[in-house]
Amino acid sequence: MQLYRVQAIVLNSYEMRDAHRVLTLYTREKGKVRAVAHGVAKPTSKKRGAVQPFCHTDFLLRRGRELDSVSQCEGREIFPALWADLDLMSYAGHATGLVDRLTADGEPDQHIFSLLLGILRVLEKTKKPELAIRSFELRLVSLLGYLPHLDSCTNCGETNLSPNSYFSPGAGGLVCRNCRTPGTADCFCGGEAVSVLKALLNWELVTVERIRITRQAGAQIKLIMTEYLKWLTERRSGPLEFMEKVRDYKP
Repeated sequence: MQLYRVQAIVLNSYEMRDAHRVLTLYTREKGKVRAVAHGVAKPTSKKRGAVQPFCHTDFLLRRGRELDSVSQCEGREIFPALWADLDLMSYAGHATGLVDRLTADGEPDQHIFSLLLGILRVLEKTKKPELAIRSFELRLVSLLGYLPHLDSCTNCGETNLSPNSYFSPGAGGLVCRNCRTPGTADCFCGGEAVSVLKALLNWELVTVERIRITRQAGAQIKLIMTEYLKWLTERRSGPLEFMEKVRDYKP
């Protein structure tokens, strides 16, 4: 029997038989791992509160043949505000889902761990969660090697793109009007949107809510990141799509 300790953020979980749950954890020490929490779905389980999605928890795990198992756990940060607000819960689910889809098992990256923990903390307090989540998305793809090219046309190298250009998800950055291929998923990107995208990469995550942005530029950036992440993950974000449907619902 081999035990090991990790500090982890719970990305998601699903039920097994006999009140067991399989957890997907992003750990500081070992990257993404999966483990079984036996009996944790029972109302009397002492582990229940520390294994919910978004929780920042200390785990003592036991190695297994196929899946490791949770021997002990103690919650560090539970983030109750994320569960009290549907929008915040959707943003948090989007962040943890991206980390799950874009990272491989067993490849630790302390920068990704710190970034994910940082966005959960910011979402608890920020008044502008959408700017914070856009900053998180940009930083995450940059850490994974998909930094968007924002200084010139990715095709011809033209640097004089102001005031308007396009963002090509497939090219991974801006393209000028001459290089844009009609009929593709290229997104219109004004000069303000380019400036804010750069600021979201350079400003500290806890300070991005100070950035002033027009509604038009915000909509452009949202579309750009939605299409870019769709291209990278080959799917749309379930939590964000659900949030939009709830917002648009008219009984």
